[in-house]
Amino acid sequence: MIMNSSERDPRKLVNGRDKGGDKGGDADSDAAIARQADAWWAQLRSERFTRADADALRQWCARSPAHARAWRDVTQLWQELEPALERAARNHPLAAHPPAGAAVLAFPARSGRRVFLGGALAAGVALLALRPPLDAWPSLQDLNADYRTGTGEQREVALSQQMTVQMNTQTRINVRGQEGMELLAGEAEIQAGGGSGPVTVYAGEGRLLARSARFNVRHTDGSVCVSCLRGAVEVAWQDRRQVLEAGRQLVYDEQGLQPSSAAAANEVSAWRTGALSFVGKPLAEVVTEINRYRPGRVVLRNAELGRRLVRMRFAIGQTDAALAMIRDLYGAQMTSLPGGVVLLS
Repeated sequence: MIMNSSERDPRKLVNGRDKGGDKGGDADSDAAIARQADAWWAQLRSERFTRADADALRQWCARSPAHARAWRDVTQLWQELEPALERAARNHPLAAHPPAGAAVLAFPARSGRRVFLGGALAAGVALLALRPPLDAWPSLQDLNADYRTGTGEQREVALSQQMTVQMNTQTRINVRGQEGMELLAGEAEIQAGGGSGPVTVYAGEGRLLARSARFNVRHTDGSVCVSCLRGAVEVAWQDRRQVLEAGRQLVYDEQGLQPSSAAAANEVSAWRTGALSFVGKPLAEVVTEINRYRPGRVVLRNAELGRRLVRMRFAIGQTDAALAMIRDLYGAQMTSLPGGVVLLS
């Protein structure tokens, strides 16, 4: 059972009182200490955090190097987002004049918290609407896209008589002219045909042209994967051109265009069946895919666990059941935090 950290007092997780802890009830094991650090972080973020809590947290951190290291790991996980957010808030034109109705989240700093986090929780307001931590809510870029899908949502859009787009989860597109579109992020299957000229799809550093074709485009983590399912698609990257026939796919990013390879249509379009299947895949890859379909974020904190090869199949709408499967089959420890965040170790 995945427990909500708001229901767990960090003091009750020490001295062997973590009833859901490791075998033997060892509250000083690395896993138990990590859970205690998670609970302290959740307590710190709550409105119930007091000066007495601050004193208790200081004492907890001083218990051993392992305690200090666990606290450092938890705070770093959240603090490392702050510099990028501050730069985005200073440099992005939307930061100075946000659109009406745009979501802006403020974290007022409190003196008791600032003692321990130093500059990590500065006084005033942090503008987090541009790039929300852990993608916990839509960013301004999401809200300004012509079409977008939320987490776990799929939709079909007819952009013209020549182009129909099936959008997967967490996908953003903009219309570019009468027969063009830009895939800003996410994944889409595009049906092109019925007109005198080609349709054009912009994605990342490349451009795709097709007259009569069905193809899948995935734009995630700075790279683009194009899979031709029927017909032919021309991929243009700078001055290079490559034509993909049905059953072929290629990947490109800002560094270059990779050679094409065979594409299994049933795997490329698996998301359209409403299920996800993994055979012999690292658990880290499964977690990455779960995060595309589940609100909040699953954070994998154990590299060795992430390298384990797994065999799983689950419905897109049952990602929490998938997490329970990971816990039961692979011995993972989980801590649930506010906002749908799950720490997996």
